[in-house]
Amino acid sequence: MIQSIMDKVLLEQYILDSKKIAIIVEKNLFLDGKIERLFLPNNRPHINEYRKSKEIRESYQKFMKENLLSEYPFEINSIYKKILKLDENPLVQGIINLNIDGILKKNNAKNVIDLEGNINWLYCSNCGSESSMESFVLNQDEIICKNCNDNSLKVNIPFNGQEPSQWDFKDSWMLMNSCDCLIILTADFISPITFSFIDMVTKKHNKVIFSGNLIDFRQGNTPAFFSDSHFISSIDDFLDIILELINNRYS
Repeated sequence: MIQSIMDKVLLEQYILDSKKIAIIVEKNLFLDGKIERLFLPNNRPHINEYRKSKEIRESYQKFMKENLLSEYPFEINSIYKKILKLDENPLVQGIINLNIDGILKKNNAKNVIDLEGNINWLYCSNCGSESSMESFVLNQDEIICKNCNDNSLKVNIPFNGQEPSQWDFKDSWMLMNSCDCLIILTADFISPITFSFIDMVTKKHNKVIFSGNLIDFRQGNTPAFFSDSHFISSIDDFLDIILELINNRYS
């Protein structure tokens, strides 16, 4: 049974009054966060050491192949299937994804920003060519760039000493500035970057909707806007409601 701090009437009003919806998909929505824990920053090498040392590259590439083997190929879950349906709706201007599994992009999402990277592909530090992670993992092949014949491939997530994509940050800020309703899908917490996006939206007096379990605010006290913005339900149930409300506007 769904219990609400934000009731369904207010949720419906928010959606029906909106013209440009943005969505943030918080971390840990796939495999209960197993992939995020596997690639925590303290498990990643420093970018300078990775570029200079063949041994460090080989060690980290082995770590990735061995630890991903039991999970590949990734199977899309019900939450991601529903997010992909939202991605197709013209009311949804864009989706910021903080998960690094890359499943949405692999399944042809058009308006998704993988803000913290995507482990499904690698790029060559020398020539810039791209390669699929899946083939290396499933075959346990040596991770070599075919163009350079060198183990210069790097997974597409920021290493220590490396900033996330500035293009993706720019696109995310533009999305927050243009939306009039922000929906946050969260498993159990909100990331610091999400708080900054919330701040942008609420300063313009635009609407914010949270859905998921009760959130552990590890960063501090519960924000004032949270009490009437949180629709407590499973994310699956919430997405069913949102899809119905949005689709009704275009039926």
